[in-house]
Amino acid sequence: MIRFTCPCCGAEFPWEAGLVEIDAKRLGAVLGDMEPTLARAAMSYLRLFKPPKSALRLPRAAKLLQELVDLVKPGTVCRDERMGVRRPAAATHWIAGIEQMLAQADRLTLPLSSHGYLRQVVYALADAEDSAAERRREDDRRNGRHLSAPEVPQASSKPLSRQLQWNDRLNAIESDLRLGLIDREEATKRREALRTEFGRPA
Repeated sequence: MIRFTCPCCGAEFPWEAGLVEIDAKRLGAVLGDMEPTLARAAMSYLRLFKPPKSALRLPRAAKLLQELVDLVKPGTVCRDERMGVRRPAAATHWIAGIEQMLAQADRLTLPLSSHGYLRQVVYALADAEDSAAERRREDDRRNGRHLSAPEVPQASSKPLSRQLQWNDRLNAIESDLRLGLIDREEATKRREALRTEFGRPA
């Protein structure tokens, strides 16, 4: 019988279990619908839900990922549905939120039971960006700049968003190194890849 080895835990399992398992197919289908960067972040995010003395079950993992997709899809985020206040939130906001949580995993109460804390983090990021854009618009109006050129909120807020992404993803690398999830060589590779992606000097 052909057996595979799990790349995460090293456990062996029959190939039928990996390729025929319905829940594994569901999980793969959900990941396939995500942007690649979000999918990678989401897989790391799942470890925050892992029970302390057992593995995260496939049905639970697939359910969590589907819930995450449903949160990202509207393009907005609401910290508390009862309040009804929403802010624009792209996939990059959710990635930044996940990476911020991973970087602070040692300060979280684990395992997580829902996406509630992630929603709060993403809302805070989106709200800060939205507030900064609104301040710029007010400043433009006071100085008459709105009369000479149309406002482009998304473009004006992009530098802030990219800075948040840079900080959070760099923090995630350092956190993984501290936790022993990666070695120094892998950390160096990830830092170099991050600098290349963001156009930062070495």
